[in-house]
Amino acid sequence: MGYGAGRDAGRGSRMALCLWWPGFELELERIRTPSLADQPLALPTTGDRRRIEMMCSVAASSGVEPGMIVSQAVALCPSLVLCDPDPDFHDAASERILEGLRRWSPVVERSADRGRFFVGVDGLERLYGPPERQIAGLRARLEALSPWLASSARVGYAPGKFAAWVAARSAGPARSAGAGRAGAGVCVAPDDLAAFLARQPVDVLPVSPRMIGRLKRLGVERLAGIVRMPEPALVSQFGADGRRALAWARGERIDRVRPEAPARPIRVALDFPSPIGQLELLHAALDRLIGRALDHPRRRGKSVRGLRVSASLEDGGSWSIRAIAREPTSEPARIGAFLRSRIALDRPRRPVETLRLEFFRFGPASAQTGLFDPKAGAPRVLGSLETKDGELLPPFRRAARMLRLRLGGAALFRVLELEPDSRLPERRHALMEIG
Repeated sequence: MGYGAGRDAGRGSRMALCLWWPGFELELERIRTPSLADQPLALPTTGDRRRIEMMCSVAASSGVEPGMIVSQAVALCPSLVLCDPDPDFHDAASERILEGLRRWSPVVERSADRGRFFVGVDGLERLYGPPERQIAGLRARLEALSPWLASSARVGYAPGKFAAWVAARSAGPARSAGAGRAGAGVCVAPDDLAAFLARQPVDVLPVSPRMIGRLKRLGVERLAGIVRMPEPALVSQFGADGRRALAWARGERIDRVRPEAPARPIRVALDFPSPIGQLELLHAALDRLIGRALDHPRRRGKSVRGLRVSASLEDGGSWSIRAIAREPTSEPARIGAFLRSRIALDRPRRPVETLRLEFFRFGPASAQTGLFDPKAGAPRVLGSLETKDGELLPPFRRAARMLRLRLGGAALFRVLELEPDSRLPERRHALMEIG
C-alpha cells in the first residue's frame, strides 16, 4: 500500500484523512458510459494472458475473483463486460481530485492505488471545525467536482495513514448516511486508536498476501490476535514484516501524510498522419522521442529513472506503461532498450495515433559506481580498472572519452611503471592519456 516510515519527526501531518473510492476505474467507466450502470463489469490486465484485476460487486457475486483468467470469469458470468484499460482517462480523473483536495489542504498525498488519497489535517480545526464538520465540508467541495465523487467517497479520520485507511475501509458511502452514521465517515481519536485497530481483520495489514494467509492458518483473524503474540515469535515467523505488523496493530506506527513535491515532468509527443501498428515503426518513433526528451533544457545535468510511455489508440481509448529503471541513465541506447523490453510484455492493443513519452523521476548526473561495475562489459580483474584482456572497463573508457570531448583535450591519465629501480625519478613512471 506504500505507507510511510511511520516516524513522528519530520515534515508532514500526524492526523490524516483518507478518501477512498472502491472500484475507482470501474465507476468512472459507468459514468462515461451510462448504459453500463447495471452491468457486471471487470477490468482485465494487459498482455497476452489477461487476468481479472478488478471487478464490481455484481460480478463478484457471480464468483468472479481477482487473478482469475478472463475466460474463466466469462464462463462464470456470461454477461460480464470487460472494460479496456484507459490509464489516461483514469489518471486525468485522479489529477482532478488532487487539484480539488489541494485547495482544501496544502498537505495531500496520493496512494499507489488509484482511488485512494490522504489529506493532512493538522491544524485545520481552526479553519473548518471538528472532524465531522471537516468531512462534511470536504464532501461539499467534491460535490462541485462531481456528485458521484461526493456520494460514493468513503472517509476515514485517524492518526496516521494506515489507521485513516482502515477507518475509511470500515466506513460507508455518503448515500447510505440516512441509514446510520457510517456514511458520514469514521473518525478515530488518538486515545481510541489501539481499541479501534484491535477489532479490525488482519486483511487490512499492508503486508504480503502470503503472510495474511499464514496468520489465518494460525487462527489469527483480528489484529487483537497479533497484539497478544510475543514480538520474538512474530519476528521468528515473519521477520521484519512481523515487527511492523505488531507496530501497526498496537497503533504505535504513525505514518504521517507528507505533501508531494510539485512534479515537473518532461513530456514529448509525436502525432502520426495515419495510425501505426507495426512494432518496428513504434520503436523508431520511440527513439525519436527519447532524443527530444533528453535534449530538453530541464533534463540537462540529470539522469533519468522514472519513465512513462503512453499512446492514444485508433477508435478511442489509451495505452500506457510506467517503469522505474534500476539504475538512472542518460544514454539513449539504454533507455530505448529498457522501454522496448517493457513494450514487448505489454504492447498496444490497437494502432497508435499519438505516442507520448514522459520522464517523471530523475537522478544524479552520473552514477559513479557504474564506472567500476564488474558486470559491465568484459570480466574484470579483481581490484583493478582493467579487464582480463588488459583493456580498461568499458564504462570507464566511455567516461574518459566524454570528458575529453567536453574539455577539448586530455582529461584523464594512467600511471605506467617503466624503470622502478632507476636512480632518476622521471624514468621510473610515465603518464599515458586515457581515452
